[in-house]
Amino acid sequence: MTSEKDLKLILSVAVILFLVGVLCFAAFPIESPQIPNRIQYRSATGHALFEHLEHNTGYDVECLECHHHYAEDREDEEQLACGACHPQEPGKATDPEVCSECHDEEYYEDTEMEARTPAVHSQCIECHAGIGAGPLECAECHMM
Repeated sequence: MTSEKDLKLILSVAVILFLVGVLCFAAFPIESPQIPNRIQYRSATGHALFEHLEHNTGYDVECLECHHHYAEDREDEEQLACGACHPQEPGKATDPEVCSECHDEEYYEDTEMEARTPAVHSQCIECHAGIGAGPLECAECHMM
């Protein structure tokens, strides 16, 4: 059997190692990549996983082919997420205030902002149909 003194030593070492681990984790956080690896679109019909990095580097798709409307002075790494302009539900985001960050009012004054789901669907399907590759049917993306 181990003595009470040995148990206290083991417990002390475990507590010290735990504290060192927590301090190291807090002191050296992992930085998020500039370009996300994957994006998961959540849906009642099954979540769709979009391989962002694969499209960007593997298929050589330029950022501006998807992040289409942007201010000329905005850098590539400053691209907005789809939801910044295309809310999950129409009228639930800060549009047209979001639009005015990049566009003049004349650009969007008579335009109805498309919700995120139809915007993503139309963009993905048009691209896949145009190149003759990639998923076109619902179950090919919505499987999670």
